[in-house]
Amino acid sequence: MDARSITVDDAHGDVLVIVIHGEQDIYTAPALRERLEQGLGAESGLIIDLAAATFLDSSILGALLEARRRAHDSGLGFAVALGETPEPGVQRILEITGLVPVFPVVGSRDEALDKIRAATAAGA
Repeated sequence: MDARSITVDDAHGDVLVIVIHGEQDIYTAPALRERLEQGLGAESGLIIDLAAATFLDSSILGALLEARRRAHDSGLGFAVALGETPEPGVQRILEITGLVPVFPVVGSRDEALDKIRAATAAGA
């Protein structure tokens, strides 16, 4: 899998979005960790956009959990956006691992932006 299938969208100002496309596994986990490290430098928060993801293995989930922990420790918002019509396999792995409430998982990128900005405003 091409590591370029994990990109950073910085068009939202204070919140960075890591966009994940296609299948992601142990081979692309290092690229994801690099992008997540970049995202943890955001001012208000980090969104993981899984709308175009088709497969995630445990190494990817581990990288996301570590990023969520570090974001929380740094006072940054963190959310995962599945998209309006998520890939069933991606949604299922998040559900069976119990990660939906942990991240939290929302439907759209706009919902994730609203959630992070509301939490930031409430904490200010």
